[in-house]
Amino acid sequence: MLFRSDRYFNNFPIIEYNSKPAIDITKRVVMLNYVLKNPFLFYPYEISENERADQLSNRYYDDQYKSWILYYSNNMVDPYYEWHLSEQELENFIIKKYGSTELALNKIKHYICNWENQDNISISRYDSLLPTLKKYWIPDYQNSNKIMSYKRKQINQILNTNSIRTYSVANTSFIKDEIVDIVFDTNNTGQGQILSTTDSKIYVQHTSGVTLENETVNIEENSYIYGQESTVNTVFTTATNIVDNLLPEEQVYWTPMTYYEYENAKNAYNKTLKILDKAYSKQVADNLKEVLK
Repeated sequence: MLFRSDRYFNNFPIIEYNSKPAIDITKRVVMLNYVLKNPFLFYPYEISENERADQLSNRYYDDQYKSWILYYSNNMVDPYYEWHLSEQELENFIIKKYGSTELALNKIKHYICNWENQDNISISRYDSLLPTLKKYWIPDYQNSNKIMSYKRKQINQILNTNSIRTYSVANTSFIKDEIVDIVFDTNNTGQGQILSTTDSKIYVQHTSGVTLENETVNIEENSYIYGQESTVNTVFTTATNIVDNLLPEEQVYWTPMTYYEYENAKNAYNKTLKILDKAYSKQVADNLKEVLK
């Protein structure tokens, strides 16, 4: 991907850095507010596969060096990875950021409410729901004056995690965010991701399976926690609940989003731009020079 910055950075002030003159690239200029806030001055545009900013700028503004206008118009700070990536570029980016595609596919970033593409339920089914679950449903009148059924409520909320547990362990040399297997015994196991560690404890989030003691599960002498990346294998002596953001019955209303899904969704979003009307490009360029004087 090409970031043609020659003429853009020509407008930036010169400062002294390590006793040498350097361009002060820390200066970030905001375009004229009335231009940015006026939706009628922008046009939607979908980036083609492998299309670069300088190519689009050259075609639309007749100047490849005005690609910075595209970045500012879309509030892009990183011109390399906030621009839409090709499939191969995205794959390379994920591997570089997360270590491997497999890790990105398995590690959870957060949880989203799975209200989309869900079937309606009957009135009797709704009435039989636990009180804690009724908040996920709203009446569906279906063009009548009475409730015909219930449909999922649109909840565009993100949960950072479903729960957090802490364990007293002999060895805390785990890697932050790595997946750990929590083994009470051969029949009772769970999983999570390392949130943080201390000298004697680890904090684990995004938990699933058996992660706490209960009436039939106890910590045994050979109960252990295993780190899938660090390969640390250590016994644990206590398992404590820190927080549960979801009740057990609510879990089915939420879906974990992996890092791989997150990066793909973000890249798909970056495919659509808003392009500043060509008639205003000179005004914005002149404003940049004026502000940086």
